[in-house]
Order: sequence, then structure tokens, then C-alpha cells
Amino acid sequence: MVKQEKTLSESKIKNLLPGVMNKSRKIQLMLKMKFELRKQKKKDRELRKKERKIKGLAPLQPKTIESMRVPEDSIVLEDNKEVKIDEAIDEFAKHFSGEIEPKIILTTKKKPSSKLIDFCQEFIGVIPNLEFYERRDFLIKDIIEYAKNREYTDLLIFNERNKEPEGLWIIHLPDGPTAHFKVSSTWKRKEIPNHGNPTGYNPELILKNFDARLGQRVARMFMALFPQKPEFRGRCVVTFKNQRDFIFFRHHRYIFKNEGQKIALQEVGPRMTLKLRSLQEGAFEVKNSKFEFLYHANMQVSRKKFFI
Repeated sequence: MVKQEKTLSESKIKNLLPGVMNKSRKIQLMLKMKFELRKQKKKDRELRKKERKIKGLAPLQPKTIESMRVPEDSIVLEDNKEVKIDEAIDEFAKHFSGEIEPKIILTTKKKPSSKLIDFCQEFIGVIPNLEFYERRDFLIKDIIEYAKNREYTDLLIFNERNKEPEGLWIIHLPDGPTAHFKVSSTWKRKEIPNHGNPTGYNPELILKNFDARLGQRVARMFMALFPQKPEFRGRCVVTFKNQRDFIFFRHHRYIFKNEGQKIALQEVGPRMTLKLRSLQEGAFEVKNSKFEFLYHANMQVSRKKFFI
């Protein structure tokens, strides 16, 4: 067993300081002692690390909010047969079976700012088969009927506050579900340093950390926006990463260097962060709709409890 003897301690620092009357000298001495204490603590950590290695023990992992996540019954295992049966007959089943191809309408709130329109138009190069329409004075229910009659599969609606994107509705057609997200941390392509340009190819899709049952529903909704067959020749990748119930959206392209010996990522944009506010059955059913998830402030009591 490695002996851990500290040359200095917090109590020793406190005991020494009362004897120093000069204020500036006391501060200098305190800083010096704290530096020595940190140095000794680091040395002790290295000794403990070396001791674990000698004993053949695995190195200790730092504690994070993710690693201390409150266990939930809704965490889905890969071999869960019940979930697979549900997914085989859910609203997105036709997309994953290849019966239909995504066909999407993107629009905004009424009377949008030019900044919101510019932000929306950047998604035309990200999501294939996406068409942007001006909202004008049309009601959402009328847009949904228009989209259903022309066999569109999804409707995306961006809202704004103070001329900044603030919300996103994703309505899967014809039978739902409908998801509402809070939007934050938006960057347009021109705001991203050394950004690339969209290639127009079907992107590869990466979804990470959608572990709960609700998370898998949201992930399937995102996946239904993109074609099933990515075109790897275009070297494009779209990422949805869930971290502490915040979903980070990124769009990159691969860059090969040194004749394919090295690879780098170049961000194309746009980028944004999503926070799920609600998920309800049906295609934007205002009355008699059932919510699969509805966020309220009381749900965020513990920082270690996540839903996605």
C-alpha cells in the first residue's frame, strides 16, 4: 500500500495565517500554500493511479451527469422484441420498409422576418426532397390537408422570437405524430468559420444517445425525414446527438487528405440545438389529442434524470 502523506493541509494553512499581520504578505503566503497543496494532491493521485496499475485494476472513470443518470424502465435494449413489434406497425413503418420516400414541406410562422426565411432556406441543401413554401395567411390545418392530398410525408414549421428561430414543429403525415421542439444556438452557414458547401447528395445519418423509448420515437421521426439510401460519394453526414436531453444538430462533409491517408470533417451548416417540448398523437390535433410527452418545469427537479 502506498503511503499518502500530505506536506500541507487546509487546517495547516488556516493555523499559519493568523500569525501574519501584513495583508499583502498573508495573501502571498496563502497562494503559495494553496499551490503546494494542489501539487501534493496531484502527486497523491499519480501514486494511487500507479498502485491500481500494479494491482491490475481498471483506471477509475470520472463521474459525469451522464454516468450518474437515474435508471429508468424506459431504457430500450437492442434485443427488446416488444419494441421491435411496435416499430414494425408504427407511423414510420412504411418509410423504413421502403414503401414511401420522404417528401417534405418547410414553412414558417405568419409574417416571418427575413432572417428566419434565410435560416429555413439553408435546410434545402441539407434535407433531400424538401420544398420551402411561404406561409402567407394559410392556417396550419389547411397546409396539412394540402400536403396530404399531394402525398407529402412531413411538414416542418419554424417559429421565431425577436427575429431569432425559437421553435420547430415536425408533423409526420398523414397520421402523425407531432413533435414540438424549442430551438436555440442557431448558426447560419456564413456564420461558421471555414464552412463548406452542400453537395446535394443524400447524407449519411448519425443518431447518438437516443436510449429511452421516447428517444427512439424521436430518433425514428428524424430518420423519416431522410432517404434510406445515403450516397457515400457525396461524403455528407448529418448528426443528431442527444446529450442531457439537448439534441445537437450538425451537418458535415468528409475531406480526405494525403491521398486518403488522413480524414477531416468540415462543417457545412446550419447548426442548431433542439429541446423536446411535446410529442402528441395525430397530425397537429388541437382537440382530443393524446400526449406521449409534455414538458413542464416540475420535471426538471433532478439534473440526473433524462427522458430521451
